[in-house]
Amino acid sequence: MRASQRAGGGATSHRGPDPGRVSWGPALCTSSAPPLKEHPVELLFELLLVLVAVGVLAFAGLTVKKLYQGQR
Repeated sequence: MRASQRAGGGATSHRGPDPGRVSWGPALCTSSAPPLKEHPVELLFELLLVLVAVGVLAFAGLTVKKLYQGQR
Protein backbone atom coordinates (compact mmCIF):
# COMPACT_ATOMS: atom_id res chain seq x y z
CA MET A 1 0.00 0.00 0.00
CA ARG A 2 1.30 3.41 -0.91
CA ALA A 3 1.52 6.27 1.57
CA SER A 4 -1.12 8.31 -0.28
CA GLN A 5 -3.61 5.44 -0.02
CA ARG A 6 -2.94 4.95 3.69
CA ALA A 7 -3.50 8.66 4.36
CA GLY A 8 -6.94 8.54 2.78
CA GLY A 9 -6.02 9.87 -0.68
CA GLY A 10 -5.72 8.01 -3.92
CA ALA A 11 -8.10 6.48 -6.41
CA THR A 12 -9.27 3.59 -4.23
CA SER A 13 -10.44 5.70 -1.30
CA HIS A 14 -14.26 5.97 -1.19
CA ARG A 15 -14.97 7.97 1.94
CA GLY A 16 -17.67 10.17 0.41
CA PRO A 17 -19.55 10.83 -2.79
CA ASP A 18 -17.73 10.81 -6.09
CA PRO A 19 -16.29 14.32 -6.58
CA GLY A 20 -17.37 14.26 -10.24
CA ARG A 21 -21.04 13.91 -9.32
CA VAL A 22 -22.95 16.59 -7.47
CA SER A 23 -26.42 15.88 -6.16
CA TRP A 24 -28.71 18.90 -5.82
CA GLY A 25 -31.98 17.08 -5.54
CA PRO A 26 -33.80 14.00 -6.68
CA ALA A 27 -32.58 12.12 -9.71
CA LEU A 28 -34.04 13.08 -13.08
CA CYS A 29 -35.96 9.83 -13.41
CA THR A 30 -37.95 10.36 -10.22
CA SER A 31 -41.28 12.14 -10.23
CA SER A 32 -41.29 15.38 -8.26
CA ALA A 33 -44.92 16.33 -8.88
CA PRO A 34 -46.27 19.08 -6.63
CA PRO A 35 -48.86 18.14 -4.05
CA LEU A 36 -52.44 18.24 -5.26
CA LYS A 37 -53.61 20.62 -2.52
CA GLU A 38 -51.77 23.77 -1.57
CA HIS A 39 -51.17 24.54 2.06
CA PRO A 40 -53.72 27.01 3.52
CA VAL A 41 -50.96 29.38 4.65
CA GLU A 42 -49.61 29.49 1.10
CA LEU A 43 -53.08 30.35 -0.21
CA LEU A 44 -53.37 33.10 2.40
CA PHE A 45 -50.07 34.68 1.36
CA GLU A 46 -50.97 34.45 -2.33
CA LEU A 47 -54.27 36.21 -1.57
CA LEU A 48 -52.40 38.91 0.36
CA LEU A 49 -49.99 39.34 -2.55
CA VAL A 50 -52.88 39.83 -4.96
CA LEU A 51 -54.56 42.32 -2.61
CA VAL A 52 -51.34 44.33 -2.26
CA ALA A 53 -50.89 44.37 -6.04
CA VAL A 54 -54.46 45.62 -6.55
CA GLY A 55 -53.94 48.26 -3.86
CA VAL A 56 -50.72 49.51 -5.42
CA LEU A 57 -52.35 49.72 -8.85
CA ALA A 58 -55.36 51.57 -7.42
CA PHE A 59 -53.10 54.03 -5.60
CA ALA A 60 -51.01 54.59 -8.73
CA GLY A 61 -54.17 55.21 -10.78
CA LEU A 62 -55.55 57.64 -8.20
CA THR A 63 -52.22 59.47 -8.08
CA VAL A 64 -52.10 59.85 -11.86
CA LYS A 65 -55.72 61.01 -11.89
CA LYS A 66 -55.03 63.65 -9.23
CA LEU A 67 -51.90 64.84 -11.02
CA TYR A 68 -53.71 65.37 -14.33
CA GLN A 69 -56.78 66.84 -12.61
CA GLY A 70 -54.85 70.01 -11.79
CA GLN A 71 -54.01 70.63 -15.46
CA ARG A 72 -57.59 71.37 -16.58
